[in-house]
Amino acid sequence: MFAEGFNIPTSMTFARGGVILAHAPEFYFLKDTDGDDKADVREVLFTGWGVGDTHAGPSNLRYGFDNWIYGTVGYARFNGSLGGKQHNFGMGVFRFKSDASDIEFLHQFNNNTWGLGFNAAGDVFGSTANNNPTFFGGIPATVFGGERKMSAKMIADSRAFHPITPNIRQVDAFNAYTAGCGHAFATSDAFPEKYRNRTAFVCAPTGNLLGTYHMTPTGAGYAAKNGYSFVASADEWFSPIVAEVGPDGHLWIADWYNFIIQHNPTPSVGRGGYAARNGRGNAHINPNRDRQHGRIYRVIWDGAPKSKIKTLAKAGPRKLVKALDSDNLFWRQTAQRLIVDGKNKKAVKALRERALGQGVGAIHALWALDGLGELDEGTKRAALISADAGVKRNAVRALGQAKDDEQLLYDSATLADKDLHVRLAAIVKLAQFPESDTHKRAAGVLAKDKTNAEDEWLKLALQAAGAEETNVIGYERGPNLFANASFENNNGKLPAGWQVRTYSAKGPDVEHAIETRASHVKTGKASLKIRSGSGHDTSIYTTVKLNSGTTYALSAWIKTEGVNGGHGALLNVHELQHKGKTTAVKGNSDWKKVELVFENTQSGPLTINCLFGGWGQAKGTAWYDDLSLQEVKPIYKEADGQKEIKGLADRGKEIFHKHAVASCVRCHKVGNEGGVIGPALDGIASRKDRAYLYESLVDPTATLAEGFDKLGASPMPPMNLLLNDQQLADVMAYLMTLKEK
Repeated sequence: MFAEGFNIPTSMTFARGGVILAHAPEFYFLKDTDGDDKADVREVLFTGWGVGDTHAGPSNLRYGFDNWIYGTVGYARFNGSLGGKQHNFGMGVFRFKSDASDIEFLHQFNNNTWGLGFNAAGDVFGSTANNNPTFFGGIPATVFGGERKMSAKMIADSRAFHPITPNIRQVDAFNAYTAGCGHAFATSDAFPEKYRNRTAFVCAPTGNLLGTYHMTPTGAGYAAKNGYSFVASADEWFSPIVAEVGPDGHLWIADWYNFIIQHNPTPSVGRGGYAARNGRGNAHINPNRDRQHGRIYRVIWDGAPKSKIKTLAKAGPRKLVKALDSDNLFWRQTAQRLIVDGKNKKAVKALRERALGQGVGAIHALWALDGLGELDEGTKRAALISADAGVKRNAVRALGQAKDDEQLLYDSATLADKDLHVRLAAIVKLAQFPESDTHKRAAGVLAKDKTNAEDEWLKLALQAAGAEETNVIGYERGPNLFANASFENNNGKLPAGWQVRTYSAKGPDVEHAIETRASHVKTGKASLKIRSGSGHDTSIYTTVKLNSGTTYALSAWIKTEGVNGGHGALLNVHELQHKGKTTAVKGNSDWKKVELVFENTQSGPLTINCLFGGWGQAKGTAWYDDLSLQEVKPIYKEADGQKEIKGLADRGKEIFHKHAVASCVRCHKVGNEGGVIGPALDGIASRKDRAYLYESLVDPTATLAEGFDKLGASPMPPMNLLLNDQQLADVMAYLMTLKEK
């Protein structure tokens, strides 16, 4: 399909029988209605994308597993209205409905976001331009209710890239991914097996290369190992900007083929050798920018099988459903989109049958049914207990907001699933439901689980779900995370593991030194000294790896002489800005302790500054000693194992038959009443002992009932998530009355 007259279109994707085109400030919908390959329909879908900087706009449009359109945007931002709601966001990942009825901002970063991709299970990954070549989007930011918390995390073990020529040009993030873009996975059998659904391709045009990262599940998240260059060139014009798996299953690379890659910063005489100026779109004007050349490459593995699908243009329901099992994600998503956009109700029966199975086809069948409005309770319930973890977590994600869907979540064991990716999806879904006492109790009980408490993704999701720390009797602090907290290990000039950074200065007269005079040392034999005569915003810093969603206590002892200007002398976590600063010391002060207790919102190595000045320049002298950074952990009251709670069978019967969310009779039959999902419980107290029954209530997966052993999981939730200790005792008392007659 052809359409003319556009200036800097930045992305496109298929939808609703046409194409959605990113063309800031508008998104267009284009469609050919008469078969002449020209766009007869040319509608503005919505507007609001910034045009102040043309390299910071929207890109990476993709049809999502959930039938929304996903994309990324840089600091040019979006400021517009969709679905009657005003939105203003930038530098991250968004999704919108193809009819422009709604838009959501999902993951926030601090620089231009140019990469986006899905693995075979629909997990969200991507890259940003500066020093974040691969991230995992574990939790949609929408669950935090406007609070700024970690929704995505940089997971690369190394940010470095590896060019094969020394002739590269960069202005920041030197020798690493700057202008990083694209994040497609090897999602077809046209790649060797070790690549499939594991390797992501990330472009680095400033290094004249296409790099790779290899993903490994780690807890509820992922880790990514730098796989070095997949394609690299000594041609200084080689500038790969996107690499995608095509319809044939092979990797297609778009090479911008340009000598000048960087949009900005603008060269100056001191930096770049000449005084450049910016043109329209905020790019610096450079006569060496090329506007004529570009190349497309295809990388072929010689052992690749030929694609079994050539086109789905006129495919009927049976062929489309079959295509959901293609080895190539391109065709799986294409078939799903054609079923949904075509409102192909004739495919519903086959889709339901396929959704009951395992594998990638079942995942896409679920979402096709969801897009058609035909995802029924039986299909949801079956998928929620699938032996396939990918199917199970997509079944959780596909649950709606209705009460029945919330009940299905409680009726499954996904909140305590052994697969932590499934568990994360379930807890995120819990956080998306309206808050209730049952909801908060479940989150609170889950928060005390050791695995959940130690996994940063699960911990964050539980906080979003409203986990309340029940039975907390106090807090304890962990070990000091600083390796050289009192600066005793030093070379006479600077402490080991610490470095100098100056943000701004009025003159050269600044001193960063080790102090050994006893009158200026708090403990031991050394302290850290910063002095400025003319005014500086400067620091001596170290990096410490911190976890998001964890509470820390940061403190130090500070002494000052004649300190004035800026914030004075203090500590701060650089990445958290004002939220990460301690109280400050100014003027003339003997040793004074400063402290900050904070909940960390980022994950990874964070910068801790002994800061002098801070958001302004300070003069005078400050000494720092005895720094401390400790995790703050809650102490829970131990359960009283000696005290037995007496249960009442009558109350237990009431809970068993009528509890709003924990009613057992929905799944288990007693007498002539009840469901048939679980085993009948008539005479259960004669067949099983009390310990077995209690374990079945609080850990139903420990000993699986007959018929569920092959699934590896029970559809029943741990009932202590939904019932308090007294209610559990009451249900136990009732179960013990169910004896053989």
